[in-house]
Amino acid sequence: MNKIHIENLNKSFGKVEVLRNVSLLCEMGQIISILGPSGCGKTTFIKTLLGIEDFQGSISIDNMPLERYLINNRIAYVPQKYANFDHLTVYKNLELSVRDKKITIQKEEIDKVLKTVGLFRNKDSYPKDLSGGMSQRLAIARALLTNSEIIVFDEPLSALDVETKLRIQELILDIWAMTKKTFIFVTHDIEEAIFLSHKIVVMGSRPGIIREVIDVPYKFPRESSIRFDIEFQKLRKSLSFIIRSESLKATLAREQVIDAVTIGLYFWAGNAPFFYLEDQNLLNGSGLKLELVSFNDNRQKIEYFKQGKIDILNVSDEVALSLQKEIPDLEIIFKTNVSNGADAMVTSKDINSIEELKGKIIGIEKGEVSHFFFKHILNKYGLKEEYFILKDLKGDEMGSMLISGQVDAAVMWEPWLSKAIELSGMKELVSTKNNPFLSDVLVSKKDFIDSNKDLIVKLKEAWNIAVNDYKNKEDYFIEHTAPILGISTSELSKHLKKVYFVI
Repeated sequence: MNKIHIENLNKSFGKVEVLRNVSLLCEMGQIISILGPSGCGKTTFIKTLLGIEDFQGSISIDNMPLERYLINNRIAYVPQKYANFDHLTVYKNLELSVRDKKITIQKEEIDKVLKTVGLFRNKDSYPKDLSGGMSQRLAIARALLTNSEIIVFDEPLSALDVETKLRIQELILDIWAMTKKTFIFVTHDIEEAIFLSHKIVVMGSRPGIIREVIDVPYKFPRESSIRFDIEFQKLRKSLSFIIRSESLKATLAREQVIDAVTIGLYFWAGNAPFFYLEDQNLLNGSGLKLELVSFNDNRQKIEYFKQGKIDILNVSDEVALSLQKEIPDLEIIFKTNVSNGADAMVTSKDINSIEELKGKIIGIEKGEVSHFFFKHILNKYGLKEEYFILKDLKGDEMGSMLISGQVDAAVMWEPWLSKAIELSGMKELVSTKNNPFLSDVLVSKKDFIDSNKDLIVKLKEAWNIAVNDYKNKEDYFIEHTAPILGISTSELSKHLKKVYFVI
């Protein structure tokens, strides 16, 4: 079967990396949705496929390089914004659109397409007399008239009301069933992606990567009622968690600044005071010149520190002790916070003890704080790791795995913890609530600390200001910090109540 094969696709605009190592293999004749948060490179990705953006890597269609394929074939495009000629009728708009593309078309073919999209009775109307749904049908009609084997839809339904959107989605499925063309559908709408697609490509942000490729487990034709199916909702929740995670990571992502002292952080509610300091411009004042660099992968953060790319490292105290074996001159600068319910093991509601998880799959981040938490639980109950199947995952991966049922339990922390429980319907089995054995510290190498004593003093002072502002001006603190973290003020308020900050 003919395929679209994309391999190691990279794209940058100047120094800004937009796409990184994007690889995808999909069959022609399917509906493929591209799903992801704003800014993840979806539009750039499809522009490379349309041949209007240059790129590094390779794209082949029907075993032909993209450039060669486009010589004799067109890829049709349905944009988000309508591009109709207001002074021409619907029929004349279609006639002109194919004439401009030098395609020989007969009146009968235009009439057939108009009937297919439900606009035949409106063929003598002008665009100004069409509703939003009709205007989008006209855009789809133009794409169908090109006789392209591939049609790219760039968020074409985002401006429509809910009922009109549902009708156009069903129309798209009807057209696909008649034509068996390849539809590539860019969307922000998770339900839309599941309802329409054979395959969903989930993109991560900054730079754009392919985070997941998911085969939708429903046969065609599809009824609207599948939206209420339990498996549909489970997949929707899993995708929702992934998209939220990618949005959060994109919000916190920082480019490293060479001429500033860098602090390597991880995604964790206990680091909120650092972002408050940034918002209040207290990291680059009074002699401080600091840059926050956030990581989803804690091991990458530690590796950067070892390589000298990060000056100060934010880790849990047990990780700091472990690092001292590799870096003897590592020293603790100060303790920042203690978890008091912000870390927990999450599992299904029918599991009531850790013993019941024997032989089941547990998601942890190996060698990091969640692994230490898991060992602490095992030690408390006299159990061994070999009794369980451990799956090494990052924090944001655990939630989607829980929701989709790929793991039976996971050790998680905020901001992932609450959302995973909300979407999965699971519960906390064990947490740090009233059991505050997990704490965070800032560490650095002795040489750096000795040569930056004034900066360290000012950093401690700035941290104390942030913590005192949280205690004394909680609403103000949360209002200014939540947007930086990419979560709502109510979410941040709940997360921070599970953390004890140290002055």
